[in-house]
Amino acid sequence: MPLIGLIAAISTIFLGKVVFIHLWYDVPIDQLTRDIIAVGRIPVYAGFLSQIGLFCWAAAAMLCFFSASVIENNGNHHKIKQFLLASTLLTLILGFDDAFLLHEKVLPKLGIPEGVTYASYGGLLLFYLLRFHQLILKTDYIFIALALVFFGLSYTLDFALAIVYPAAPIPLLTSGRISYLLEDGAKFIGIISWLVYCFQIGKYSIRVSAAKPNIELPYYSDGIAKQQIIHKGLHIGQDR
Repeated sequence: MPLIGLIAAISTIFLGKVVFIHLWYDVPIDQLTRDIIAVGRIPVYAGFLSQIGLFCWAAAAMLCFFSASVIENNGNHHKIKQFLLASTLLTLILGFDDAFLLHEKVLPKLGIPEGVTYASYGGLLLFYLLRFHQLILKTDYIFIALALVFFGLSYTLDFALAIVYPAAPIPLLTSGRISYLLEDGAKFIGIISWLVYCFQIGKYSIRVSAAKPNIELPYYSDGIAKQQIIHKGLHIGQDR
């Protein structure tokens, strides 16, 4: 029954928001409820890579949230649970921004420059890394490093190519095709890397939680080999 109430609450909030926006801002209902392709009458392939990226953001957030929900909130597991919940929140923030272009379209209309938004996200990421650096260093952090590198590359290209390619003598650059491929391609690789990292930390967290209630953090992620040994050891013990 509590889950039924949760479904009702979430549905009421978002449907109520649709009605509010329709009445307050006089936005047609169909523009708030129908698919973007149908509303904009654009080809079905429009925004293909962007849509896949949004699916990956959602998957990454759900992986972290699910992993946090199955881990008991005690001892060292409390720190892991906090890490997973923080990862969920950060993923949702970045995903919502990507979905609704908050930094580019919404926030500037509210008087918040795009540069301020990027700086805020950078500060949030820095806080996340500093707050959980001990845990991150015990995971396969190469994936989060890749994600941050490609996010940074996409951000840099967003500004640099806007200045470079209009004056470039190469037709392919002046058309903007290469700039979009480079910028959005870098962001997409970053999203995929982030998704893989969320999958890894979720898997490790669940295995550690199931293996030993009071396991020490150094065992949290010494690599997948150790986790597999622990996991297999559990099955051997159960068989006996």
